[in-house]
Amino acid sequence: KAVVSTQSTGDETRQVKQVQFDSKLLALARKNHMNTEVRRNVFCVLMSSEDYEHCFEKMLKLNIKDKQEREIIYVTVLCALKCKTYNPYYTSVIKKFCELSKNYQITTQFSIWDRLKDLKSLNARKKGNFILLLASLITSKTISLSVFKIVNFAEIGSDEVDFFKDLFRKILNLSEVLITEIFGRLQPLPLDNLKNGIKVFLKHFLKPEINAQEKKNLKIALKCF
Repeated sequence: KAVVSTQSTGDETRQVKQVQFDSKLLALARKNHMNTEVRRNVFCVLMSSEDYEHCFEKMLKLNIKDKQEREIIYVTVLCALKCKTYNPYYTSVIKKFCELSKNYQITTQFSIWDRLKDLKSLNARKKGNFILLLASLITSKTISLSVFKIVNFAEIGSDEVDFFKDLFRKILNLSEVLITEIFGRLQPLPLDNLKNGIKVFLKHFLKPEINAQEKKNLKIALKCF
């Protein structure tokens, strides 16, 4: 349970966080290397909420401000990747905060970049969860394919190839309308290297392995550039 009190300082009243959680929950937070009070609080709220809307409300009551806000996304992504099986709850929490403020959209982008740069260190389970997280965020338009502008598709290694094949295959199994919207969002952007990189990747690595329906959807995707 979280308790928030106020303290007066001169003519100004500020909120002071006094947060109390179950000892078992706090022990779990420490086990997961939540090494600051803010991260522990965010972790405990994530673990103790009934659903993503309840979680969102409880997070706001923590009164996390300024640069510490990024910890909400950092911890949520961490939990999403560590799950034994993919849990859309964490994705919904991220979407909710991205709807609240552009700051959270930017923080989400940076968090994704950190994981992409360190992709080789992720085990198979975390990669699988990351793929499903990205696919959901892209499908909901929380982020766009432009998030991959840090990826050099001409020079990626075998681990990255498998990762992006799985991700793009999930996107190609969406409806034609969604595929058009997802790839179409790239069209007006001045990201020629990214667009060309994705084109080459889809044609060279993905096309030989996909079924007839996916090839049909691939044609739709490529026409969007």
